Order: sequence, then C-alpha cells, then structure tokens
Amino acid sequence: MTYYEFTILASAERIKQQTTINLNEYDYGNTIAAVNNYMYKTMKNGFTFLIYREVAEGRLSAAFSFSRESYSYSDAYGYILDKFNDAFGIHNIPDMPCEITAFQFHEHLMEARRRALANFTHAVLETANLLMFDHFYGPMEAFGYALTEMVVPDKAERPTALYDRSFQHELDNIEKHKTLSPFVGNMVHYVLSCRSIDTACAMTESLVQSLYAANRINSRRVEIIRNIEPDVYRKSNHLEEVIENSYGGVVMVDLTEKFGYSPSDYTAACQYLEHLVKKHKNKCLFVFTYHMDHTGFSYYLLPGLKRYIVPVFLREGAGDRSAAVSYLESLIRRSEYAQYANQAEEFLQRFPGDTFTQTDIVQAYDRFPIWCLNKNILQTYTDQFADEFALDRDGPKDSGYDRLQNMIGLHPVKRRIDEILATSVVEKERKQRQGNRYTTGSMHMVFAGNPGTAKTTVARLFAGIAKEKGVLKSGAFVECGGMDLDGLCCVSNIRSAFTAAKGGVLFIDEAYSLRSSTAVAVLLQEMENHREDVIVILAGYRERMQEFLELNEGLRSRIPYVIDFPDYSASELTDIFRLMLQEKGLSITEAAIKEAHFLFEKARHQDDFGNGRYVRNALEQAVQNQSVRLLRATPNSENIHTEELLSLTPEDISSIDAISEGERAIGTAQRELDNLIGLANVKKVIQKAKANFKLKRLCLDKGIRKDPTSLHMVFTGNPGTAKTTVARLFAEMMKDEQVLSTGKFVEVGRADLIGDHVGATAPLVRKRFREAGGGVLFIDEAYSLCDGYENGFGDEAITTIVQEMENHRDNIIVIFAGYPAQMKRFLARNPGLSSRIAFHVDFEDYTTDELCAITKQMLSAKQMTITDEAMARLRKHYESARSRSDYGNGRFVRKLIEEAEMNLAERLLQSAESEMTESLITTIREEDIPQLREEQKPEKKIAMGFCG
Repeated sequence: MTYYEFTILASAERIKQQTTINLNEYDYGNTIAAVNNYMYKTMKNGFTFLIYREVAEGRLSAAFSFSRESYSYSDAYGYILDKFNDAFGIHNIPDMPCEITAFQFHEHLMEARRRALANFTHAVLETANLLMFDHFYGPMEAFGYALTEMVVPDKAERPTALYDRSFQHELDNIEKHKTLSPFVGNMVHYVLSCRSIDTACAMTESLVQSLYAANRINSRRVEIIRNIEPDVYRKSNHLEEVIENSYGGVVMVDLTEKFGYSPSDYTAACQYLEHLVKKHKNKCLFVFTYHMDHTGFSYYLLPGLKRYIVPVFLREGAGDRSAAVSYLESLIRRSEYAQYANQAEEFLQRFPGDTFTQTDIVQAYDRFPIWCLNKNILQTYTDQFADEFALDRDGPKDSGYDRLQNMIGLHPVKRRIDEILATSVVEKERKQRQGNRYTTGSMHMVFAGNPGTAKTTVARLFAGIAKEKGVLKSGAFVECGGMDLDGLCCVSNIRSAFTAAKGGVLFIDEAYSLRSSTAVAVLLQEMENHREDVIVILAGYRERMQEFLELNEGLRSRIPYVIDFPDYSASELTDIFRLMLQEKGLSITEAAIKEAHFLFEKARHQDDFGNGRYVRNALEQAVQNQSVRLLRATPNSENIHTEELLSLTPEDISSIDAISEGERAIGTAQRELDNLIGLANVKKVIQKAKANFKLKRLCLDKGIRKDPTSLHMVFTGNPGTAKTTVARLFAEMMKDEQVLSTGKFVEVGRADLIGDHVGATAPLVRKRFREAGGGVLFIDEAYSLCDGYENGFGDEAITTIVQEMENHRDNIIVIFAGYPAQMKRFLARNPGLSSRIAFHVDFEDYTTDELCAITKQMLSAKQMTITDEAMARLRKHYESARSRSDYGNGRFVRKLIEEAEMNLAERLLQSAESEMTESLITTIREEDIPQLREEQKPEKKIAMGFCG
C-alpha cells in the first residue's frame, strides 16, 4: 500500500451546502464523519480515504491510500478527486499530495477516531493493510525486530562530495537507464557497507531518489528493519506483512546482530530471511546494510541470497576536508538550518583530522543544530565536544575496543572476542537477576599462534575492554611466563599471580613451560577458585598448546575458548610496515613498498617466521641500510636534505633480503631452460604462463581489476623427457619474476602424501603444502594416488590436494606429472582437479637428432668429446631404441654415456700411463659405445586384424 496526505480547501459547512447526497444516511449530526463514511462505503476495493482534522475554517486535512499493485498514482488520485467532487462539489486542492509512512497514516486514523470523525477504524485498518501496526505500539521485543519508516524527499540536492566512486557510478547508471515502461521492477538489489545506520539511511535516501526518478520504484517509502533477533522466525512477527505492504517501495534490513548474540546464532534466521527475499524480490526493493568494521550476520545471509537476486555492493565514501565541508553543507541545506549552511567550514574546524568518512560527517551533522543555535541565537556557551569526536580514535582516549578494531588484520580474532564479550555480558545479567542461584561459566582462554601475531597486545586490550563492558572490575593485566610459575616455588608463585590479577587478566605466555604436575594442578585449582574475578589467558605456539592441553583433562574442561591467531598475510604485513614508518615519521616510495611486500611474501613461508616482529626487525635493518647509503653519498650528515633523511628507497629494502649462499642470480633458470635441447612446445607454454602473470601484475599496478587465476599444471610425457628438470627451473623462474615468493621446489610421490592410518593423510598433505609455500609442489606419478577402490586413503589425499590448491592458489603452483594415459584417468578421479588446472604441458619424446645433441651437451659438461664414428654408432642405438615404448629418452642417453665412460676407462688401463694424453682420456671412441643388448632391441610389433 501507498499512503498520502493533502489539504482540501473546504469546510464542514460548505460541504453541507454543496453536497449532492443525503449526509444523514451516513452519520447523523457530524458532517465530516458522514463524508468519511460515504467515501469508505462507496469507493472501489483497495482504496481508503479520511478527513482527520479540520485545521481552520475553510481547510481540511485528509489522507488516502491505495494498492500500487492495482493502480497508478495518477489514476488513484484522479479517482479520489472525481468522487469527492461529484458527491460534495469540492475540487480545490492547493497542493499536491505528499507521501507519508504507514505509521503516519495510522496516526491520522487514530486522530480521526479521537475527534469522532470516523467510526469505522477497524475496517479502514484492514483495507489500508494496517492491522499489524496496532501491534507495533507494544514492546518491540515481542516481534523479534524493530521497525521504523521514512519517506524520502521527492526532489533534493544530491550530496555527492564524499560519495565512494562505486556509489556515484551506480547513481549515474540509474539516471542514464530510466525506465519508460509503466511497469516497474527490481533489476538489482543493494548491499551497503557503512560505519553507521545513519549513513546507510542517507545513502539509501539518495538511491531511492534516483530510482524513483528513473521509474524503477513507484514509492519513496522505506521500511527500516533493525535489531533482528536470532529466533525472529519463531514469533508472530508480521514481518512478511510489512514486506507485502511495501510493494513498489523499499525494505531496508540492518544485518547487525542484536547485542548479546553472536553472528553464528543467526543461521536459522538467515534461512527465514532468505525465504522472504526469494518470495518478494520482484515486488519491492531490498537494501541490506552492515557495519563494515563489524559485519554482523551478513556472512551467513548474503552468500545465499546471490542465488535469487543480483546484489550490487556499495560502500560509504571518504574524502579530504574540502570534500567533507561540501558534504556537510549539502546536509545542512536540506534541513531547517539551511540559511546557516555557509557556516559548515567554521563548524568543522572543531574536528581534527585531514580525512573524513561519510559517517564522520553524518555524526558531526547531528551536533550542528546545538552549535548553530548557540552561535547565532543564544551566544552563551562554548561547546567542548571536538575531543570526543570519532576522528580522535587514534589518541589515548580511545577505548580498548576501538584500538582492537583498528588493529591490522586479526579479523577472526576480533569476531571471536566479540562473541565472548557478548556471552559474558549476558551471563552477568543473568547472574544479577537470579543471584547465587545462577552459576556463571568461566571465561578462561587459550591464545594460540606463531610469534609476532599480537597475542600479548590483544590480551592487554582485552583486559581493558572487559572492564569497559563491566565483565571485569579492575581491568588489571598481569603478564608472566610459564617458566616463572614452575619449579620449587610454583604453589606460592601461582597464587601470588592470581592475587595480583584479581579483577583482571592473568596472561601466561608459553604456558607449556609449566611441566610439573604440581604446577598444573595448582593452576587448575586457582582457575576454579577465581573463575568469577580472574580471566586466565594461556598463550603459545599452536601445536605445542594443543599438546599442553592434553597433559591434564581438567585443562580443556576449564578453558571454554580457544582463539587461533592466524599469520599475517603479505598485504597485512605491508600495512603494519607502513604504520611503523608513520610512527617513526618516515616516508617511503611506492616502489619501495612493492619491494617490501615481496620481501614479506617470501619471508612468511620461512620456518618460525616472526610476523610483526619480523616487520619491526626489517624496518630497523632498512633504516640502517638507509644510513649507510646516505653517508656513502654525503659524508657530512649535516648536508643531507631533510627529504632524503626521512625517506626510504627500494635499495634500502632490497638489501635486507640479500642473495643467500647458493642462491643463483636472476635469469639463470630462464637461460638454462632456453639451452635445453628440444622441448619447443614446452617452452612455449612456460612463456605463456610467465606472460599471463606479468600481465596480471601490470594490471594490478595500474589499478585494473583482474580475476584471480591459478598456474597449476599437468606435465605429461614418457620418462626422461625433462619433466622434473623443467618444473624445478619453472619454480626458480617464477621467483625471479616475483610471482612466487620463495621459488621452493618440493618433489613428492604417493609415499609422501598417504598416511598409514585413518586421519593421517589430510595433515600429511597440508604439511607438504606448507613446505612448498611460495614455490612449486611437484607430484610425480600422481596417478599412483588412485587406489583400486573408492573412498580410500588415496581419494582422501586427492580431495585434500584439491582443497589446498584452492586455498594456496596465490602462493603455490602444483604440478602433476606422469604418463599421458594414466594422467587422463587420474584427472577424471576428482571433478575438482581439471577445473583448477590452468595449463596442460605435453613433453614429447626426443627425436634422434635431439638425442644426439643431448649427448654432445652432456659430454661437453664433462669436458669430453666424441668421435664421429662413435656418434654414428650412438645414432643407430637411438633410432633403434626409439621404436620401443618407455625407452627412457634423456635417461637412456645418460646411461649409454656412463657405460661408454666405463668402457673408455677399461680400454685405457691396458695402455701405459705415459701414453695417456689429455685427448686420449677425454675422447669417446666407437669401441667405447656399448653393444645394444637383447632387451634393448626393438620390440617386434604383432600384426592385428585380418591377414590374407
């Protein structure tokens, strides 16, 4: 339904004089009530009309509603006017009707009832589809969500100054593709990521204005659904009625979880919402919004919706101070303070910072009326609110929660802590209401992760956050190592630590250093005794913490939360590097940043990588390298320009990762590949793979979006065709091109990937992938993984390989190698294999000429020569051997050369040592070439078919 209000230039007395009907038949004694009763009884189905107030003599306030599914606005409004004019002779309407919300229409109806202007309110409620709104005046918790409405202004200035590029593009796209058809429809629906619901509403307002002007929607009313509870689907919530009542308009859904719940609680609620969207997606426009820093249950709902709708993802924008002033001015001009819009710049000076988001300005705009009133009218008080503004979030006045959210990466850690805090707050409330009858659960935790993943920092922040939320009383943070609490004095040391941490957090780093059974027993006892006033956090390496928890069954039962701290990605490490530079007041070129990113990508695959600690050490090393570079160029430090003194270059970064011992110069692998005999098709495919990634990196550097691609390959060919050699060279070439970070080459077979008992195979496969991090995992004779039966260990290995190929598509290239026919059957074993293979490389058998060239190349590497007669004899061997299947190719050549060398040695030993010249020792002669043994002779081909 759609609702409007308007003013009629008429009065009850004038209606009584001009009417063409008998008013007493519809209400005796009250003219307006008679009009309302007449209109209701004689109008078509789907229409309502009422006069709810006589404003002054000669003016009546009226409202009407109609179904957008059945009538257009012009037809509905014309019908109302004609009917009113025919019955009462009134047609003077000074202004066009104004669209209102369902709540407002409901209020008008209630006002008409209070003024005794309508005695059919229940019937009107039913016709206007408003019976449900009677329920919304009770406690909102009863329905599992909160409902508010707004009607977007028809024409207003669009405040584009701070809009994100994607959002501005969508508005322009809507304007360019107006719908001329009288039928409206929702080609797409929208997902908005913002930092506040107010910003989401402002963005939705701009969207609705554009869509309405383009005839994509035919109502400017927006239903806003917030504070959704996980069990909303179980309640008599009227939610589907709200959606149906919004046909032709917009339904906005906030995907923030309600306080006290975690996103994972919303699985069933998401299925319910998904059903509603699927059912009503063609009748109303859905706009979903979530907080970009705290995504609520969006991850549980949005992926499923993509099966039924085409979502357009938009986000709030940001800009400099000039853009912020322009945006604020546009907001003020749309308000009752429009005449003071020129004071926006002066007002915004109270807020520090150079960059502002839409949320920052929307929140600032909320404060503008008070400031404006005081400045221009009262002129009495000096406001002091700038120090509390959101942009001051990096200062010491930030809450621990804000500082945690602003930390780089750690997204699963932040989500888990949100869940734990929500659980704890609700537990405290239960305890407060039930007293000692209710026993709260413990909040002890394990922080598991590699060094430098911010475990200690997060634990310290958590202590402050827990105090802010009322979970802990003091917020004290006591840090000690496992070794500090072990030994002869473990009992007193542990109890003293708990006393010091009372009301706060006891953080025990490297907890597995608690080795004695006495120390572990005392720790468990104190954890139980202080479960309500001390939170114990045990921290350490992931694998070792798992082993530690197995020491005593009481440990796991008393520690409900295990938080895994992931290693930082290369991008996150680069962001940390930028932040550390900023803290030191240093600058860096973009070229140097790219060098640092590659350095971190390579280093993060090393054993015992230090994450954030590595970044700090790298920065210190870079600063040292810069100092040496500057003094080398300018011996007197006073003559160094300030800009040079405070800026790092690519040279300062690259020298951190100096070429290690045994590491070859860039380009060596490419030259070796070029020098390999034959393999023309192989080299072509390898060059194509290199070019593909070069183009991808070039596009990324220029800001051009490219879909992620993998370089996984299949090498097929007979033995000795250089499959392993090419794979090893390819790994090094990809490192040289900075496609792979380490260029590691890990060669495995079935024995390296298949476990000897249930549950051992998958971890073994993942271990091999970790070993190959940043390089190539070469699986030779991959078809050996196929068992003679289904669902065996081999199939488990293949399934895990497919998963890991996808998980590591950006930093590991998997190459499967083997015979052509068997490899074809192997790829058919799992449907996911073929779809993840980018290149199929066929290694053809060497020709006789290529085998001869390989022979000379091998002998040259040994500083040896061969006579023409010997070469001719070898050529006959090669021609004969090539008629056999699996004769060995390059391996066959190496074997013959090795036998020839032994024959040469035996021949020379028959001569005197004085006769052995250098030429004699290094020359293979015809008699040194071994005879072709019986098993080496060509196989006799058996004729098949019918012979005459």
